[in-house]
Amino acid sequence: MKLRAATFNIRNSSAPDGDNAWPVRRGATVAAIEHLDADVVGLQEVLPDQLEYLRWRFPKYEIVGAGREDGMSAGEHSVVLVRPGDWRVERHETRWLSDDPGTPGSVGWDADLTRIATLVWLRHRNGTTIGVANTHYDHAGEVAQLQSSRLIARWVAGSLPWIVMGDLNATPDSPPVKTLVDAGLRLAVPLAVGGSWHDFTGSEDDDRIDHILVTSTWTVTDAAVAHYRPNGRLPSDHWPVVASLELQ
Repeated sequence: MKLRAATFNIRNSSAPDGDNAWPVRRGATVAAIEHLDADVVGLQEVLPDQLEYLRWRFPKYEIVGAGREDGMSAGEHSVVLVRPGDWRVERHETRWLSDDPGTPGSVGWDADLTRIATLVWLRHRNGTTIGVANTHYDHAGEVAQLQSSRLIARWVAGSLPWIVMGDLNATPDSPPVKTLVDAGLRLAVPLAVGGSWHDFTGSEDDDRIDHILVTSTWTVTDAAVAHYRPNGRLPSDHWPVVASLELQ
């Protein structure tokens, strides 16, 4: 069984980005998502107005994930998009990256903001189930980043095949990413293909903070950082990261 997975921080619509503001680039963002040709896409920094736009532009996709402020619609979402085809959403949960993961709006450790992970169980048409975790770690709290990885590692433990992806605000050699690797996950995308965050510069060699990690049951057949600029427009301040996977 094959699955193409991608993660993409689309930059929230409330940011004062001038010529790169959401209304200017939202068409390019959608085009960049389409260009990934992915079965499953994890998006970060999705505010309610952006989610409404995405639902309109991807009407046939299953789109799941709750707002981080109230567990319903308020605040940023880390949504998972599932393309129509072989995979369907069996169930999904939003969990908070804190000591109390079931409490909406809870803030963990030294985090500056509320942070979440969206966990989705997907069923293939042949009956096989896999797990996908899409997350966005805090940008400031080093303890929160590390503890978030420990939570994720616990949540994906066991025999079920998992894909963990998102903006971890941490480079591959950092303790949060190493914690996930030490737990048995492996990075799907080679470092040699470049960075993922560029701050609307278009740079391709800045920090890699967006990651896809997989359990040992997956074989990575192809992986990349996607530098597609529809009509020359930067779709976000991050580049998407994408990997083609095959279940052993």
